[in-house]
Amino acid sequence: MMYQKLSSPFAAIALAVLLIAGAGPVLAQGISGAFLFNGTNSCVEVVAPATFDSAFRPTAGPVSLSNANYMGYRVFNADGTGYSVTLMGVNTFVPVPPGTFTVGASSASSWEVQHQFTYTVAPGTKIITITLTPNTYLQTILSGPRAGQTVTQDVLSSYGYMTADGKSLTTISKGTEVETRTFSNGDVRRHVCSRTASGPRL
Repeated sequence: MMYQKLSSPFAAIALAVLLIAGAGPVLAQGISGAFLFNGTNSCVEVVAPATFDSAFRPTAGPVSLSNANYMGYRVFNADGTGYSVTLMGVNTFVPVPPGTFTVGASSASSWEVQHQFTYTVAPGTKIITITLTPNTYLQTILSGPRAGQTVTQDVLSSYGYMTADGKSLTTISKGTEVETRTFSNGDVRRHVCSRTASGPRL
């Protein structure tokens, strides 16, 4: 059910609202409810077997820069679990350094993503740590050179902070982390990303 194709973004949002209507803000042992998000990211990407060294510098080329905008929603359960649905994301890829344009290295695409996560809330700071549940990430590419392909990803982590009234949530990447992405055609890419997103409670 997690990976069922969404008929439309608006239908998905409406369903989420119905499922969690009336959920309280912050509970004693966790968070309960859903939050919209509108976010951006910027990623430096290499082609495996290349990766990043301990200073997060690419070990080999070619190197690409990807920028994206996306929107969707997250649902938090009070037991420390939840799931995220990106209804639509749009990104561009350009080679690094700028000016090294080739038809094969520059493109744009759109996509949707669904995954599950676990989270913890620090008692003192109230900072939320959100961690991808292994083997649940599924991205479907809707347009661009890879249209029709799917992507899995090994790690995805972020920090979050909720306003005191529980009405909005902001997240940011949990530092620097190498993420490995495997495409359905067998291609493997590794990237390091900077992400930020925020939105109101549904």
